[in-house]
Amino acid sequence: MALGATIFKVNLNISNFNTHYYQDDNLTLAMHPSENEARMMYRLLAYIYCAHEDLEFSKGLSNTEEPELWQKALTGDIIHWIELGLPDEKRIRQAAGKSQKVSIFTYHQKKAQDWLPKIKAKFDNNEKVNIFHLEVVENGPIDKFVTKSMNLSCTIEDNLMYLGNDDERIGIEVTKSC
Repeated sequence: MALGATIFKVNLNISNFNTHYYQDDNLTLAMHPSENEARMMYRLLAYIYCAHEDLEFSKGLSNTEEPELWQKALTGDIIHWIELGLPDEKRIRQAAGKSQKVSIFTYHQKKAQDWLPKIKAKFDNNEKVNIFHLEVVENGPIDKFVTKSMNLSCTIEDNLMYLGNDDERIGIEVTKSC
């Protein structure tokens, strides 16, 4: 018998000083059985960093034809395809072919350092593809806030994100690699 997703509710306040996006969101996050809490939180950070009123979580891990997050036009066209992890060249080309913009968020420092040079050589001149690395630089770990119901706020300014609840916050550095 297959395990089902674990559901989390997130009340989220986003203040992005880079894009001037200020919003309160109520989200339902499904953590796939193959996913851990830290990865789910990095997926939430990718959502926050790219926040837009039309951005949504897709079936992602359950459907390999979809990204983890996407922003779609009313016509169904994909505007923004967002991946988490270390997708292969074929997957990135597929994403670039199906969307106007592709953002990839890495979070494993060592694995990302090994993966990036090969991918960067292929996509550095592709204006559609952006690669970001997320690294907790203050008061981690990333999964310290995980509960079934979370009240979180996030402030983004320059290359820093501060994610917190009423009691504490963590700092995340966002580095653009490509």
